[in-house]
Amino acid sequence: MEIKEILAVTPPPESPGDPIGTAANLAKLWQANLTVLYHNQRSHDLGALNQMADELKGAGVPNVKVQGDNWDKLSDVIDAMQKLAPFDLIIKLMHHRKQSHTTDWYVLRVAHSPVLLLNPEPQAHQSRILVAMDLDHKTARVQKLNTKVLAHAKGLAESRNAELHVIYAPHLSRFLHELDMISPHEVAQTAMANCTEARAWLEAEGIPAEHIHIKPGLTGQVIRDKTCKLKVDTLVMGYFKRTGMISQLWRSNAEQLLGDLRCHMMVVPAD
Repeated sequence: MEIKEILAVTPPPESPGDPIGTAANLAKLWQANLTVLYHNQRSHDLGALNQMADELKGAGVPNVKVQGDNWDKLSDVIDAMQKLAPFDLIIKLMHHRKQSHTTDWYVLRVAHSPVLLLNPEPQAHQSRILVAMDLDHKTARVQKLNTKVLAHAKGLAESRNAELHVIYAPHLSRFLHELDMISPHEVAQTAMANCTEARAWLEAEGIPAEHIHIKPGLTGQVIRDKTCKLKVDTLVMGYFKRTGMISQLWRSNAEQLLGDLRCHMMVVPAD
């Protein structure tokens, strides 16, 4: 994983989160260039933003650029910007769960690079990062995405000196479970047997066996519950973009989790 260009979006007014500070710390650590994107449709103190940029340069960030754009949809601006100058990481504040609308889905759907969404009100957490993967899927595209997701998770964990955990949540049909046609134990045992090679790969990558969690259920709910139980700092997961009108109507696991998480979230898109 190589991060050379970071885009950070200024937060909404009076927001408790600080995406610019997080982006600056990562840019300094990885010696990456930082672009700060502000919204022209609300007032900004450009003098303060430019002064902040100069201070960040003096603090060790290689290059800081301040840019504004008069957008209707943030996703449209990001889509246009990354076509001109590709970014390796996009950082923005996650929309608050109480808001009636969110642009976060749209950002995920257009982003070519990983997106780090910072929760404005995160739970009390430990120095842990949880990686959600599909370990039982044997297709090359899923395996490639798993490798990419783990690389970014390890880079983030190293930047925070954090403990790394992996969760795989095989789907458990509630209908079949209620009819006693299948049990969580049976699904878990089958998944464990099918994931032998994947678990060996993770252990070879430095993930202890006790940090590999396989728990059947409703995938999004299992992942969310595990983030709470482990009190993780950040959830990292992969994302296959949806194409076609019908598929756009269905939200992915990553999109469904946006309103429920109590931690930060990094979404890594497939190539």
